[in-house]
Amino acid sequence: MKIDLIKNYINKLTKEDITNYLNKEKIDATKEEIELIYNSIKKDFDYVIHNDFYAYLEKFKNKLNDKLFNKIKEKYDEYKKFIE
Repeated sequence: MKIDLIKNYINKLTKEDITNYLNKEKIDATKEEIELIYNSIKKDFDYVIHNDFYAYLEKFKNKLNDKLFNKIKEKYDEYKKFIE
């Protein structure tokens, strides 16, 4: 049930949603970083929830600014209880 709710949210997610969230959190991101985040969420959601998120995220460490990378880890830690 929880996974279905998350999938529905992801299906409706837009790049503008990501941009608006980052602006609210006062985190700068380039268009390329937003594109990378958006595509990763849309394409790899099922993989991420069934595998090691930190190993997956590590491949993006050099492609995202430090503040953005750390915010993603922080939010995952905060919300992972909803997918377990």
